[in-house]
Amino acid sequence: MHEKDEVAASLIAWHFRIEPELRAVYRIIATDENAAGEPIKLLEVNAASVETGRVVPFAFGAAGDITYPSVVAEVTPAEIDAIRQRKIPLPAGWSLETAREFLRPRDADAA
Repeated sequence: MHEKDEVAASLIAWHFRIEPELRAVYRIIATDENAAGEPIKLLEVNAASVETGRVVPFAFGAAGDITYPSVVAEVTPAEIDAIRQRKIPLPAGWSLETAREFLRPRDADAA
């Protein structure tokens, strides 16, 4: 597994452990994913999020074991449905078509 993939998997697993209402995470893969400075981008479906009708990404710098910058946006289950129906746009360069979906693991609730 590529190092960036490992870091992304670790970040996603941590988010599932700390967010009990997190249902799914979509890792958005850019066309130039291996370009220097390209962040790990996550679209998170969280039942505890407040519905806003839009996707608002938040950027974070590399820190500790997360050796890549990241960009995270949270949406509700209803909003991910609206995104799939193209009623809510994703940020420029983001696409669900090339995203990798991670569903909540059963053991995340035990952590």
